[in-house]
Amino acid sequence: MSAPPLAINHRLCLVVYASAFTLGLPLNLVALVALGVAARRRRLLPADVLLLNLTVADLALVASLPVRMAEAAWEATWKLPPALCPLFVFLFFTSIYLTTLSLTALSVDRYLSAAFPVQYRQRRRAAHAAVAAAGSWAAALGHCSVVYVAQPGPAGNGTACYTRFAGPQLATLLALRLEIFLVLFCLPLAITAFCYGRLVCIVAALPTTALGRKRRVVALAAATTAAFVLCFAPFNVSHVVGYLQRENPPWRAYAVLLTTLNACLDPLIFCFSSAALRRGLRQVWDAMGLGSLRAGCRAPSERSGGLPGGAGGEALGLLVCLGVGGAELEASQGASGLREPQGRALEAWGSCGGPQTSGDGLGGDKGQSQAGASGVAVGPWAGLCDLG
Repeated sequence: MSAPPLAINHRLCLVVYASAFTLGLPLNLVALVALGVAARRRRLLPADVLLLNLTVADLALVASLPVRMAEAAWEATWKLPPALCPLFVFLFFTSIYLTTLSLTALSVDRYLSAAFPVQYRQRRRAAHAAVAAAGSWAAALGHCSVVYVAQPGPAGNGTACYTRFAGPQLATLLALRLEIFLVLFCLPLAITAFCYGRLVCIVAALPTTALGRKRRVVALAAATTAAFVLCFAPFNVSHVVGYLQRENPPWRAYAVLLTTLNACLDPLIFCFSSAALRRGLRQVWDAMGLGSLRAGCRAPSERSGGLPGGAGGEALGLLVCLGVGGAELEASQGASGLREPQGRALEAWGSCGGPQTSGDGLGGDKGQSQAGASGVAVGPWAGLCDLG
């Protein structure tokens, strides 16, 4: 038996899709340019590759929204060539699951950077992240090819795209959706929650880390996990409900709306968390003549107050510029009695996350290896440069 027509508010769908497109397109384009600017300044890091993969996935999702808008304006009637329906749906849902897999890969990279700051930074390569990105594409493309088992069905005087199915098609589709729910949602969510949970525990256990930096990491972990659940859980839960009820739940269309909002949230969350991305954004703003918007965010050397430690002073200035008070960090240094080692740790951080890079062009790896050789316990912050 075919599923009944979905009683959805097409005007609401049109507004949400239009809003997601209007916000998501410029945000992700600016993020893409900022990543390119950041990559030109230093060696390409695994996090850069994973962020690029995430941005491309979000742009693919945003690029499909005009078709969604037209479909909503036509009240779920497909007026484009029938052959484009499975192709459009295939690309749309592939971008959704590519996003979840990219978020998971980023959480793993950050957890390993915190749990094994020296070992991981010595062994990680951008090529490894590229392999992970390629694997995420293969997994998403392979699973979402299920859309080709269902053809458009009748809807009034027109055609519905991927909303009504014949009995055998629906049975096959629901079973495959359940597998997608387990493999492409539950497993990535479990890995993401574990990695960010452990990351928060590791940072919270550091006695000399400023409270502001701890809060920044907690905020990153909470925001990323919350966006993951808010945007993708309802849509994936609809797979399970549909499998149990043997038909599409009527609220599934609203769950699809939530997935599009993630394309707007990702650039904001990772701009907050990535120092390299923020530097790239500042350069983009300057190139567009919008430098006055960040007039209060002066050069790090101007904010550091001549703090000894070279690049460490620049790193501290960057933290002040980004909202972490310099007085708070200096008080933390003074209370711990480790002012000079902390300065060298900040220098290691600054070489890979701050405004300057090592003379050999290796970013933070050189600073970290030198700190490790001198016996200075730089801690996870040297491996979490993008969280500063």
